[in-house]
Amino acid sequence: MKHILAVETSCDDTSVALLNSEGKVLSDVVFSQLKAHRPYGGVVPEIASREHLKNLPYVFEEAFEDAKLSIEEIGAVASTRGPGLLGSVLVGFSFAKTLAYCLNIPYYGINHIEAHITSPWIEERKLPFPSLVLIVSGGHSHLFLVKDFEKIFLIAATRDDAAGEAFDKIGKKLKIPYPQGPEVDKLARKGNPESFKFPQPKLKKSLDFSFSGLKTAFIHTLDKNNLFLKNFDEKNLPDWVYNIVSSFESSVVSHLIDRVEKAIEIFNPCSIALAGGVAANTLLRIKFKEVAEKRNLPFSIPPLKYCTDNASMVGFNAYLKLQKGTPSELDSDAFSNAEWERIGGV
Repeated sequence: MKHILAVETSCDDTSVALLNSEGKVLSDVVFSQLKAHRPYGGVVPEIASREHLKNLPYVFEEAFEDAKLSIEEIGAVASTRGPGLLGSVLVGFSFAKTLAYCLNIPYYGINHIEAHITSPWIEERKLPFPSLVLIVSGGHSHLFLVKDFEKIFLIAATRDDAAGEAFDKIGKKLKIPYPQGPEVDKLARKGNPESFKFPQPKLKKSLDFSFSGLKTAFIHTLDKNNLFLKNFDEKNLPDWVYNIVSSFESSVVSHLIDRVEKAIEIFNPCSIALAGGVAANTLLRIKFKEVAEKRNLPFSIPPLKYCTDNASMVGFNAYLKLQKGTPSELDSDAFSNAEWERIGGV
């Protein structure tokens, strides 16, 4: 039985996973670059690519140790081709193609967003089609109709900031250290979401998302009420910090859920799924589950380990393509942006 080796280096996490011939994850090692980027308050592309170069050999070796496999047992290699930070993508992309060439085995270049889209099926193989899939991360807020694994259509996308980007930006205004998203989630659990009122984006004739206005309203609210922090001390925060973060999170999640519910009415899917880094947000997971249960729809919310960037989702997407026997050419190029066929007319 041959196995799949997958590599993910699209942004600032270096990950290698091994899956068996049935798409079951045997190991997935993720090395975070958090320490390298924290002094700069966000991901520095040049540092990210250099860290991938340094960390990938060690992550690669550990993945094999965890799975108790040898290189001779690999039958296919996959890696992210894009979208992402191009310098980062090229590290894993070049590594994987070279390995496939040396071993004389198929290579699968994977669309990072498509890997997120199919990640809910890693542990929920019977999730029925068509499925409405919400992808929410620091760089993406997309809603897709997945008729099957080969027919994926874009329904809605953000007009400006992504949801995760909005969390990061308001976190920076409060001097929260990088990464801001998880800390915003933690602070929001201690606040009252009714304390501050933020307007919902008004895109009445579209299912698209918009978070720029919410971010601006947050900043204006701070200024209007003379709210500021000299520094971020997690053990000595005033109550208004918890409350304003909770209120902002509630508005963002309400906007996401509103679009999902409207899309369900229009497209009548047989299931719904949530994925991407912001799918780890506590409130979003709760509200998404409530929508599914209210409408009696099968749903999938991946475990936290499959929400953030990981090689398991890359390997699983390659497993789906392997069933069709459609490997990528070794002279294929990496890409920084992806385009999707859009449907719906809304």
